Amino acid sequence: MEHQTERIAHQGRFKIQSLLVGLLAFTLIGSTAILTVVSIQHQNETIMRTTRQKNFEAARNLAIAANTIKQLMFKQLGGTGRYIIDEELPLDGEGRTLGALLMGNGIFNGSLLVDGEGEVLVSTLGTGFAVGDRLGVETGISLTGHEIGPWMSAPFVSPGGHRVVLALHPMKAGDERTAVYIAGLVDLEIANVFSDMFSHTIKSDPGTYAYLVDRSGELMMSAQADRAGEVIPAKALLETFGGGDTESDGASEGLVASPGKTHERTKGPGQDGRGQGDGPLDRSAPMSPFDEPPGRPGEPPGQGSGSVPRSAMLADGNGVETLVGYLRVGDLGWGVVVQSPIFIVDKAKREFISTQLKWSVPLIAAFLLLSLWMARKMAAPFARLTAVARSIASGERAGRPPFESHWNYEAHHLARAMMTAVQGLQHQADEMSLQARTDRLTRLANRTGLDEWLKAREGDSAGYALMVIDIDHFKSVNDKYGHQIGDDTLVHLASILKAECRETDLVCRIGGEEFVAVLPGEKLEGATLLAERVRGRVEDAISPTGRPITVSIGIGACSEPGESFDTTFQLADGALYEAKRAGRNRTMASA
Repeated sequence: MEHQTERIAHQGRFKIQSLLVGLLAFTLIGSTAILTVVSIQHQNETIMRTTRQKNFEAARNLAIAANTIKQLMFKQLGGTGRYIIDEELPLDGEGRTLGALLMGNGIFNGSLLVDGEGEVLVSTLGTGFAVGDRLGVETGISLTGHEIGPWMSAPFVSPGGHRVVLALHPMKAGDERTAVYIAGLVDLEIANVFSDMFSHTIKSDPGTYAYLVDRSGELMMSAQADRAGEVIPAKALLETFGGGDTESDGASEGLVASPGKTHERTKGPGQDGRGQGDGPLDRSAPMSPFDEPPGRPGEPPGQGSGSVPRSAMLADGNGVETLVGYLRVGDLGWGVVVQSPIFIVDKAKREFISTQLKWSVPLIAAFLLLSLWMARKMAAPFARLTAVARSIASGERAGRPPFESHWNYEAHHLARAMMTAVQGLQHQADEMSLQARTDRLTRLANRTGLDEWLKAREGDSAGYALMVIDIDHFKSVNDKYGHQIGDDTLVHLASILKAECRETDLVCRIGGEEFVAVLPGEKLEGATLLAERVRGRVEDAISPTGRPITVSIGIGACSEPGESFDTTFQLADGALYEAKRAGRNRTMASA
């Protein structure tokens, strides 16, 4: 074949300008195609990651809102119960007075009064309960142990045939024979306060599906009944995100710990498998039946540093690959699922490819036409230009042009144009690589930059120390001063970290208000001193808010060869958690 090609070329069947243009076309189109494929792959990964994170954030917002609604339910029940007792209001069995007091704001679909034996004393229309009915074993509700605080029942089927949940609050403390409970009913099969909230999320993000599942992962409530087939199978949810009884949920279930001790769980009223309570209660401090329930309304559910993921790709009930975000609702045992079908990512990828082709194809075509015109005027310089093009095609970076100037006008400018185009593509690739490793706001390394730094140090036997830094109450900075001041505050902290750390140290922003500093060759004691110096400087410096901020810092150290970074990070992150628990604005070294 080579001999035949040489013979054909020797016979003069190929023009030199055709060969040159063909080589230029191969070089430019090949380089552009490689960069385009890399860009598409990176864009695809970015969209996937962003969609999963977006769905988790939506699940977290819904979980916070649901937890807040639960607190409002308890507050309304407690206030209504107090009002009924203080005013000695007469209550008829049909519940007209009770309904007027409880159901005006649309939180509940119905309301009840039950005694300590579970017998219904008063029932409004639409609850499915009649006066004299009992909340028995078939409903999964037991009133024993709930005389001093509000609680939420597990989902059950009412006598009316609908799946419902009850929010109950004692009106009269005492033994179970004298206690009276006021209860609000939420019907999960018709429009309710939760379905309205989920429906708004779905409408604001077309293609996304959000719903509630119970502790076993089964569908509990959906704002779109026609999409029930898209629900993620319960087995897949539990296997991926756990049954909701892991340490990563500790922030929402009353996880208590002291430094250096194993975590232990405390149970509050209703956490006995028959109904979900509202958090741990201190039984040493008597509580009025109308006190506000324990818990912290609006606080995001815990997402610890354990192995339970926050989002995943799972197949829905129809077998469609779906990007899923999941989070539990406080201590209720319910789970919020927000999912988006994979075709949303495919659609965004197609739009990206279309945009790339729209701009690159005309530019390449125009350049090739220009090269063809110039090639007709050139002769001698072609050999040198061809050699340069081959070196570029082999993967080498373009250096200086083959000649600074040439007597042939066309050859002179073709050389410059070719080198400019290739160097521009190289510069674009370099910029994309740098952006992928750098946090755009603080100009520190991001998680990708951290991973590359760690990979480059694989096999290095020298130990290192690790600081995990988190701004205290950063959410309040955004809420009070706005996100611009919040961003400036992050940059402010980044500048302090860069000033205090050595040039050999790596300072990263790995998300939100959380920063990491890797200190090669440093011991735990030295890292602790540096962390305290950083904390003190931050506390003394005036931030963009007009006053100082504070940070909490956890320190860990890797002293054993072969110990993974994740292990060291978990030690430092655990120390940060202890610093937060101990009151914030402090440093804490891992044990």
